[in-house]
Order: sequence, then C-alpha cells, then structure tokens
Amino acid sequence: MKTHTQANKTLGIIVEYNPLHTGHASHLAKSKAATDCDTVVAVMSGNFVQRGEPAICDKWQRTKMALLAGADLVIELPTYYAAAGAEYFARGAVTLLEKTGIIDYMCFGSEWADINALKACANALSVEDDDFKIRLHEYLRQGLSYPAARAKAMETLLPDTPNNILGVEYIKALIGLNSKIEPCTVPRSPVSAKDLRSSLKEDNFSAIRAKVEINCPPFVWEILNESIAAHGPASLDSLSPLFHYILRTHSPEELQPYVDVSEGLENRLIRCAEENQLISDIVTAAKTKRYTYLRLQRAILHIILGITKKQMTAYEVAGGPQYIRVLGFKRERTDLLRLLEKQAALPMVINLKNAQLPSLAAQMLEEEIQATKVYSLAYPKHVYFNEYSMPCVVL
Repeated sequence: MKTHTQANKTLGIIVEYNPLHTGHASHLAKSKAATDCDTVVAVMSGNFVQRGEPAICDKWQRTKMALLAGADLVIELPTYYAAAGAEYFARGAVTLLEKTGIIDYMCFGSEWADINALKACANALSVEDDDFKIRLHEYLRQGLSYPAARAKAMETLLPDTPNNILGVEYIKALIGLNSKIEPCTVPRSPVSAKDLRSSLKEDNFSAIRAKVEINCPPFVWEILNESIAAHGPASLDSLSPLFHYILRTHSPEELQPYVDVSEGLENRLIRCAEENQLISDIVTAAKTKRYTYLRLQRAILHIILGITKKQMTAYEVAGGPQYIRVLGFKRERTDLLRLLEKQAALPMVINLKNAQLPSLAAQMLEEEIQATKVYSLAYPKHVYFNEYSMPCVVL
C-alpha cells in the first residue's frame, strides 16, 4: 500500500465516459465496494478518445458526469496518450495514477473479471515469453504491421475483447512502473457507448432522449441535451475538410512522421481521399487486414493534430505524461488537492493562467491547448473553446 497520510483508501479508475452510461456507473460503484475505498480519482481522456475520434461532448461536460457519478477528482489524460493504441493509452493513464502518489487500488471492467488470469497474461507479455514471440513473428511474416501482429499474438493469451486487452495493458504498465498500486477487476457491463453515440447523431429528438434515459443516469441527459442544443455532437467526419486540406498541401513524405503512419499508409490514405469526402468513407475504403478501422482513425487523427513519432518518443523517454492537470473536483474534497500537491511526483495544473512548468511539460500542455482548438471544429455548429477561459469544474 501507499505510505501517504490519507486515512481513507483511494481508488483510481481510467475512463472516457463518452458518454457515461449505467454500465459506467455500475463499474464505479462495484469498484468502490470491491476495494473498500472511500475516495475515487478518475483519469479521463480529454477531448479526443482512444478510438481515434473526438469525444461526443467536451471534457468539461464529461467531467461533470464523472463527478456526479461518484468521482471525487478528475484528472486529464493528455491527447498524446488518450488517442493512442492500447499499450500507450494504458501506460499513460497508469503513469498518471502512479505519479499522484495517493492511489491504493486501480479497478477496471473486463470480460474475464479474473484478476489472476489477467495478471498471468500481463506477466507473460512483460517478458514476451517464447510462445508469444513465435506467434508474433508468424503474424509479422503474414504481412501484418507490428502493432497488429502484437495484438493478434495477445489474442492467443486471452479472448479477443478490447476490455480484456486494456486490462492486461493496465497491469503490465503497473509492472513496468514497479507500482504498489493493487489492480482489481469487476465484470464489464453490456451497455454499449458506441450505440449511444450513434443514436445521438440521429435527427429524432424523442428517440435520442428515450435511448439516453434508458441507458444513462438522469443527469447525463441534462448535460448532453445542453451540449447538443448548443453545438451538436462532435464527430470525426466534421474534421473531413481539414483532413483534405492537409492531404492536398502535404507530400506523402511529409505525412510519414506522424504516429501510426507507416508501411505506405500515407499513400493509401491519399488515394482513398481522392474518391471519398468524409473521413468515415475514407476509413472504409482504406481498411485491409493490415489497416484496421481503429488504426486508420488514429492515424488520421494524428495527422490532423500534428502528433509526430519524434515527439511521442521524446515524451516516452521522459516518462510519459509530464504534468497532472485537474479537470474537476468535488467542492467538499479540497483536501484531495492539498494531498495531491504534497504527494505528486509531477507538477500540478489547475489554472492554466498560473501554470509554471518545465519546458517539456509546457510543450505538452501547449499541444493540448492546440488540440482543443481543433476539437472545436468537430462540432456541426460553430463553437470555440479557449482553454484559458474554461474553469476547473467544481461541484
């Protein structure tokens, strides 16, 4: 256990809440019960999520959802990690939990809900045993990219479900950090956030409301309704004109430095974009065994946001996320902020105007601010988010 002075035990969870539904609320409640924790710290993806697309509504609205659902403190997972593949996503989020210095347990949902089995898989992947290496090299010989081959090799160790894969990556990240945070898992809820997002893009207001009210806590509809009425749901397709502009003003060689762009993918994207306007149609046209939907979406998002392999490597070499940004907290839990300020191994950011960060951390924060400006374009109605004028959410 951690040696911090907090009397109550603290649970860390990693979330996107895109949007928050009853399954998420159940996970939070079950996690608190399973770990006997009184306090919940949530690491939440910012305005872009792991599927390589904009969140349906902004991070401040989703922070409200998290706090109303039972979290006491919400900190942001920077876009470099929030919109990355499972390994980077997990490592970035777990690193933030570890660097707070106040987390006792981390609990996640999984299909297995068997922590010992997941630990066994994580240990095998951490050392990449002979069986794993044989399968990895076989998939590479079949023409799969390294990330795809690695994912396929993982499937030999656990069922092919993203929630198991992420769970294993969370534990592997804890192992890599030599963390004393204790992992645990609870059964995953069958509620589909993807179906909810699809329904939010429909024109039938009554159908949207009915879908949300059936699958989400009451406060979620209030928040989503306000957001959608103001500027509509954000989508990757809304960024299509920007993506076409980049493709038409850059050579294939100039696209190669971006994360997830490799093995000639830049040429394939250019060819598919010549015949398709929307990003969703470009992704469908470009998909192959080697290039999955999620890989393509993440590559396109990285091109749009200017996320390069060189800069990602710089952050990785420096240890991952470079600061702890508080997106929101419960008014009665200001003690958590004081504890975090005392225990954290990274600089804290609450008010951007007062942020004083080392150069690499300042660069990561500036890139987050720029990403939010791009995120503003993902809405069908005009909106402009200025990070400096958006206050920390306090409920």
